Amino acid sequence: MKTQNFVFIMSLLVVFSGCAVGPATYENFVRKMELNKKMWTPNEYMIKNFREIYSEDKYIYVFRNTINGCVYGYLTNRDGKPERVIDWIILSGKEYCKEKQRWTLS
Repeated sequence: MKTQNFVFIMSLLVVFSGCAVGPATYENFVRKMELNKKMWTPNEYMIKNFREIYSEDKYIYVFRNTINGCVYGYLTNRDGKPERVIDWIILSGKEYCKEKQRWTLS
């Protein structure tokens, strides 16, 4: 009985922890980026270290994954407050922009 309880508890921990499972795919990367587009907002550290001017009306926050070579950025509005993510873009290494599926409770 104790072994069954242990296995059950460990299974719950895996499910609720957001563990990545399965192969890494571009589709999972896109899903993550679309979710981040809705939820991500730049903080003071991000503004100081990652923000660059992209165009007259947009900033870009560039992120480089040094492990696999994927470079992407979030485009934000430059003209108003609060600053919010408008879109995202892959700058280089599209073939390396992959993510594993995350278990979620949705």
